[in-house]
Amino acid sequence: MTLRQILGGPWSTHWMLWLAFFPGTAAIVLIRESATDYPQWWWPLLAAVLEHLLTGVILVGGGYLARRRHPTLPLTVVAALWLLTCVVRATVGSALAEVVAGVPGDFLFRAVSWIIMTGAWGPSIVYGMAQIDRRRVLIGELEAAQGALAEANARAEESGEEIRARLARTVRRSVAPVLDDLLARLVAVRQDLDRAAFVEISMRLSALHDETANLVDSASPAPRATDAPTRRASLREAFDVPLARPWLTAGVVALQTLAVALPDGTRIFGAPAAREIVLAVALGALALGVTLRFCQAPLVRRQARASTVTFAAVGAAILVSAWAMLDSGVDDITWHGVTTLPLIVFGIITSSTTVIASLVLARANAEEERALDDLRDSLLHSEEQREADLERERHRLSELMHGPVQGRIAACVMALTFFSDGDAAPGSLATITEQVLDHLAAASRDLSLLAEGVPPNGGT
Repeated sequence: MTLRQILGGPWSTHWMLWLAFFPGTAAIVLIRESATDYPQWWWPLLAAVLEHLLTGVILVGGGYLARRRHPTLPLTVVAALWLLTCVVRATVGSALAEVVAGVPGDFLFRAVSWIIMTGAWGPSIVYGMAQIDRRRVLIGELEAAQGALAEANARAEESGEEIRARLARTVRRSVAPVLDDLLARLVAVRQDLDRAAFVEISMRLSALHDETANLVDSASPAPRATDAPTRRASLREAFDVPLARPWLTAGVVALQTLAVALPDGTRIFGAPAAREIVLAVALGALALGVTLRFCQAPLVRRQARASTVTFAAVGAAILVSAWAMLDSGVDDITWHGVTTLPLIVFGIITSSTTVIASLVLARANAEEERALDDLRDSLLHSEEQREADLERERHRLSELMHGPVQGRIAACVMALTFFSDGDAAPGSLATITEQVLDHLAAASRDLSLLAEGVPPNGGT
């Protein structure tokens, strides 16, 4: 997946993206409006819900309409939709502040802050969600391809004699019942010497001869079991990838978290709160990076799953950030830290998820794509080799059946056709009937030998 395919793809206007934004944007609105003197407490909550519903109409509805013409949207269209959601959020928030609370709406600040946050978070969340979804599918596809290749390799180990016997058994299952029925029919009518019956049997033998030749050409081993649907891996499996660059991950997480928490924290609570936010995010990022770096040690890597390490690092970052916000002493007013902390926690969790998906899962997905292509090439080569082996054994089986089975059936057809005409003497017909019965019985025995993998002796 290219960057344009991801950002212009379905995830950029997906309803899950819109839904994923709600907790964070609602927290931002509630903190932002905590300094606005609304007549009732629920006005900030109403503002958050109203803003999010309108942005959903624009993002999801507008994306749906645009994709009716362009399945992959131009990046300018995606950027325009996101920019419009920022303006709508700012307009709603400003209008409610002015009309309901009677205070300045600060439209410019609201619009710029939403644009900064959306620019910092939107592409990374879209990219991360696309990579996570792709990885969950890739894991299942890899498992299915590995299973199919193992099955193909197991089939490829079958010897030529085993393939030929398997093909012969396939032919025997179709031919033997008809041959036995003709034998029984011929035994039943030979006492009456009914020429019409002999003509009918001759025609059926002729059709059986042609069908036998066609069956040999088209015979194949028993069909493979129907492939099970490819499973989607769990989120834990998707994140089970070691992190190669912990400090880069920690730095990007810090920047994205600051983009969410710092603007409104500074505007509402002042400079001390801003310094405390910066300190808390920096220490949280440091804890994240240190934990990830420590867990890269060979001993730890062998004993802990990569997903467990990731969750532990995010948990350490949250705990350190919480301590800094509540007990660092940079901002003496504790409730400032209590109010801002949920936003920082949300930022760390969401940013860690999207950054890891963008930096780590993207690389892992590229490697898995190459591995999947190699598996499919190997599977195709194995199937081509298998088909060549089948074709060779079909030819050998055809040669083996030509005399013992098909030759006998053809001789029986000629004999019955010649001796069942109106000029043939009854004694001649009786004699040839006994010979035909012997030939058909021999053909049945030869067919059984072929099905057992034993070449028949042949004969006329």
